[in-house]
Amino acid sequence: MSGGDRTWKSIYAAVLELLNDLDPYGLEPGRADGAPADEYSSEAGPLASHLINDGRIEAADVDAIWTRWFGEPLSIIDSARFAAFVVDLNALLTTRP
Repeated sequence: MSGGDRTWKSIYAAVLELLNDLDPYGLEPGRADGAPADEYSSEAGPLASHLINDGRIEAADVDAIWTRWFGEPLSIIDSARFAAFVVDLNALLTTRP
């Protein structure tokens, strides 16, 4: 990882936060009437690992990981939201402490 100051744990937590914000299935993780805060944790792990190991993640990579879990690509959500999510994932390596 660039700079050596990013840990897997911090990147994983940031990816999970981004997934919770995106909330593609409307589960409202972490909210009183929603799913548990770690609802997307199983998906956050592989996304974080790919991001760290490759130094970036492409939309096709996100879709491949998501399809393994759900049998459908994540890009089927609003295309602008999906594109912003991929940009935000890649920004984690340069903007998060």
